[in-house]
Amino acid sequence: MSGPVRKSRHMQDGAVSYLEWESDAPCLVFAHANGFNAETYKSILAPLSDRLRIIAIDQRGHGFTTLPTPPGFARQWLVFRDDLIRFLDGLGTGPVILAGHSLGGSASLMAAVARPDLVRGLVLVEPVLVPPRLAVPMHVSRLLRMGKPVLPIAQRALRRRANFESAEAMEALYRGRGAFKDWPEDMVHDYVAGGTLANGDGTVRLACAPRAEAEIFDSPHFGLYKLARRLRCPATLIRGTRDSTCAAPMAAAFQRLKPDARVLAVSGASHFLPMERPEIVREEILRIAAVS
Repeated sequence: MSGPVRKSRHMQDGAVSYLEWESDAPCLVFAHANGFNAETYKSILAPLSDRLRIIAIDQRGHGFTTLPTPPGFARQWLVFRDDLIRFLDGLGTGPVILAGHSLGGSASLMAAVARPDLVRGLVLVEPVLVPPRLAVPMHVSRLLRMGKPVLPIAQRALRRRANFESAEAMEALYRGRGAFKDWPEDMVHDYVAGGTLANGDGTVRLACAPRAEAEIFDSPHFGLYKLARRLRCPATLIRGTRDSTCAAPMAAAFQRLKPDARVLAVSGASHFLPMERPEIVREEILRIAAVS
């Protein structure tokens, strides 16, 4: 099982950085969650590298990708769909298996519907499926707050510490705490390695700036589940049963619109399902690879 190679793809407005486990096997492209990066998922994806060519991208505003994040860039997450389509278009491999966690799952769903010729199979892990009825209340709240973040998770992201004495200090601070409480230590290390940039004075900063992370959290695509009706490829949706961004009613609505979709609820798993139950994610990717 060989390690990945860090590569970069230049676009008109910047560059997409990504990890690739090179192979002649069918291609899997994986997109990460908001605030994370491709390297975070290295230990999850690596065991698949003897069966698949794997590409894990740093999305706009994350990791070592240099695509810009001006104010308003994240509206309805359409930019992440478009970035993914541009990236897939440039691969020249034919249709790929597309998988993603949270934001990455939502972007993957949008890309698969917009460009079905690029995607042969889809694995959505804890995609963010927000009921459309929340769109108007959230818009009103945003007006009342004069454009400041509305969602509590976005408000917390905006307050995140951005600078650290070193990557080692950052890792020590995160290990065993908060969102990282139940993560394996090697995964926390990979998150830090792929998610920090050097400052000029020897310190490091978060590659995903708190402002950008907060804007992404606060700019979801409402009614995304409705796209299931237009999805042509085989698809699996995996959700946790606690703290999920894909509530049971939304998962059920997704399956009603795409009856042949495989929908799994993993008992006890949270939104961090890939970190908690990586074997399930790998099994479902391989299953989609076999049937697509």
